[in-house]
Amino acid sequence: MILRYWSYLYTGLFGLFVAGIAAVLLISGSANFRLSQLPFWQGKSALYGMLSIGLLGVIGALLGLLKGIRPIVLVWTLAVLALLIYGYFISPKYYFGLGLSEAKSIACLTLGALLAFIGALMQYRDPKRA
Repeated sequence: MILRYWSYLYTGLFGLFVAGIAAVLLISGSANFRLSQLPFWQGKSALYGMLSIGLLGVIGALLGLLKGIRPIVLVWTLAVLALLIYGYFISPKYYFGLGLSEAKSIACLTLGALLAFIGALMQYRDPKRA
């Protein structure tokens, strides 16, 4: 049950964070940003994609908490986990330029995404009755 609520919390907060970064970059009109972790979007389309994905995460977390459409959380956490693993560990474009502290932060972020995905899977488990 703790993992299930972790998945909702992670989905909501990470979605809010991603949407916030995209909104700030879109509003400021900044053209000097680097998002090499996203394999299929570049430029302004990456910001609109991040804004959409972030808002979908927030909406999915709210619907999951309200017993609405729960598969959104499962698909969202799987997509975020896949993007984090690809963008930070597999992609040839990304490197840890700041050293050990950045690597620790990314490892914690990815571990949190993995636990959120496991928690999203737990919502489909049959509750055991005593």
